[in-house]
Amino acid sequence: MSLLPRRLQRCFPLSGWLLAGVFFAGCSHLAYVDPNPPSQFVFPGQNPPSPTGGQVATGPALAPVNTAPSPGAPPTTVPVPAHTFAEVLSVGDSVTISFSDVPPPGLLPVTQRIGNDGKINGLPFDVKVAAAGKTITQLQEAIRAAYVPRYYVFMTPSVKSEERVFFVEGEVKLASRLPYLSEMTVLRAITSAGGFTDFANRKNIELHRATGEKLTINWYKAIEDPKLDKPVFPNDQIIVRKKLY
Repeated sequence: MSLLPRRLQRCFPLSGWLLAGVFFAGCSHLAYVDPNPPSQFVFPGQNPPSPTGGQVATGPALAPVNTAPSPGAPPTTVPVPAHTFAEVLSVGDSVTISFSDVPPPGLLPVTQRIGNDGKINGLPFDVKVAAAGKTITQLQEAIRAAYVPRYYVFMTPSVKSEERVFFVEGEVKLASRLPYLSEMTVLRAITSAGGFTDFANRKNIELHRATGEKLTINWYKAIEDPKLDKPVFPNDQIIVRKKLY
């Protein structure tokens, strides 16, 4: 015998039917009732999928960008960066050239300084190659062209440049060895060394080239005429003497 009152027993069957009706009514609009729906179910707030698999953008469409050049317009060219001055070899630079891919007994490495004529003169077989104004890669190609095919069928030169420096001595505030990073002149070199001391003789500045050449610069005249401000090359030496009273 049921422990519930008869009035409650009458209510339970009725409430069960009501719950079943609400359940089936709420599921009648869901797409996943069909085991093979014609389109993918879209959750609220999600864009509908495109035929290719991505989602279709529902925002404002962007105007197409016309990448084709207009008729008569010159072709677009990409500028090629030029070699910087520091990458180009100069008079006074010291380089070491090694040789490979040559038959025995081979060739020994050669260390040479670029002369005043801009050439390397001490290569095997008395070969001379213009080096000033060339990059390392260009110099390697020039050396190979000088030997192949005249002396060898195959030969690969390898060029290594020493550290590029110059020297400022005497009556300057920071007399030292300085790195050669860009095009340099005597007045710029003195500025890089901190400038003159109070005892500097500005009329008789000595520039000693690595090649043995010696020049004299008058600071007062070079200030007025930049042509008198001589260029400084790697391994050059600048000496500022003390003035005589």
